Amino acid sequence: MKKSKGDLLQVAQLGHKILRKRAKSVKNIKDPNLQKLIDNLVATVMEVDGVGIAAPQIYKSLRLFIAASHPNPRYPKAPKMKPAVIINPKIISFSKEMKSDWEGCLSIPGIRGLIPRYISIRVTYITREGKKVE
Repeated sequence: MKKSKGDLLQVAQLGHKILRKRAKSVKNIKDPNLQKLIDNLVATVMEVDGVGIAAPQIYKSLRLFIAASHPNPRYPKAPKMKPAVIINPKIISFSKEMKSDWEGCLSIPGIRGLIPRYISIRVTYITREGKKVE
């Protein structure tokens, strides 16, 4: 695996109040501190073998998460994808059909749960470069 340019961050654990708080919208995507935070989130999720991590999980109340699926010991069958930076996501619509699968969470180590998810969703978000995606 290629070495990331970010620093590793501590992950908030179940019970911490920031995990229950509604995160704030990101205002300035070009802010160097935000760009460094993104690098650190990517480095952290890759190091701890996650498939995603959200800013509140590292004590930052921001609407920002990284989707970084890759095969690893926690998820050996995960598809490989380049880490995607999702800023200020908004769900537009979702399917009626749902499917449940076993998932874990970096903030709840060692525990898995059968989680229902919509088969498909439609979202809008902003990339780290400031591009709006749907």
